[in-house]
Amino acid sequence: MSKQGFIIDKALAEQFTRYMDKYLELYRFLAEKTGEHIQKSVKKPVIVEIGTGPGLLSFELHMLIPEAQVIGLDPSLHMLSIAENKLIGCKHCYFVKSSVENMPLKNRSADIVVSRFGLSSWKNPKKGFSEIFRVLKPGGRIVLEVLNTDFPNWKLLLTKIHMMVKGAGKNVIKYHVDSYRMAFSIKQVEEFLNETSFNIIKKEGERKDWKFLVIATKT
Repeated sequence: MSKQGFIIDKALAEQFTRYMDKYLELYRFLAEKTGEHIQKSVKKPVIVEIGTGPGLLSFELHMLIPEAQVIGLDPSLHMLSIAENKLIGCKHCYFVKSSVENMPLKNRSADIVVSRFGLSSWKNPKKGFSEIFRVLKPGGRIVLEVLNTDFPNWKLLLTKIHMMVKGAGKNVIKYHVDSYRMAFSIKQVEEFLNETSFNIIKKEGERKDWKFLVIATKT
């Protein structure tokens, strides 16, 4: 699998996992945001995570909402293998090799779709958002945490230095920087959602923050 032409081999998948294991609170934050936007009438929600990577968010979702069915999609078999091992005890967690543009899911089958920084790697964002709209049930929601293309370059340089100090490794740092080169602005994400007939209900983050959060519903 490649991301902006950057190959994710087994070594990179393992290095990325070791580094991000230091920041589990970031995944817990997004899991809590996701849980807040599941309709209260849904007792056993179906949660689809796009770009699940090593399953760190899926794990937090499972811990927070153990009755949920969690479906993690990712194009990388190396990442999926790590995710499967991390959630080996979860009977309602499934991991599937898939891109967002061609999800192997039925129409109106998901209660909520969540993605953490996955948008940077989507080959066709318009088709991806259309697929998400297709698989969501009426009233279902999409929770997107997105790397911000308007994040200043000098702050990105400081981020690289921080990652070096924390032992991220040059390939993990390059992977992160490449993601920023393919990132989107808040305005662009709003346009994608509006074009797909989503109704934006919440935004968090300033124009030049390193990331932002957008939540929308399928009406």
